[in-house]
Amino acid sequence: MQSAPEISGVEYDDSLPILDMEQLEMLVLVDEDDDASHELVRELYDLFSTESREKLEGLAEACRVEDRATVRKIIHFVAGSAGNLGLSRLCSFYRGIERGIDINSLIDLSSLAELAVQEFELASKAFKEIVPD
Repeated sequence: MQSAPEISGVEYDDSLPILDMEQLEMLVLVDEDDDASHELVRELYDLFSTESREKLEGLAEACRVEDRATVRKIIHFVAGSAGNLGLSRLCSFYRGIERGIDINSLIDLSSLAELAVQEFELASKAFKEIVPD
């Protein structure tokens, strides 16, 4: 497993698994023989992925101009949806970014966008391996 990103001023539980299978199973009781359950999970993930990618497109620019309110809004959106899908490390990392912004411990935004997108892609890859198209 790839190590969790580190950003000065951002604290989160980096020991969490990338994908929390218990949360995924609670979302929809996934039965290996139930195509409808798998299809619903895939549809939810596709919606999350599409909307999150649209939001994340603006993250680099928001970081560049140090628009903390926009950065927080983007991160907040993705974090909530990630948690619902069982993407536990992504959710924790993004919640840590939110807290860092809220308490002003996150000073340097220069590497934030790259690391945030990198962690999003890692979580997406893990999800697709468990619930393939």
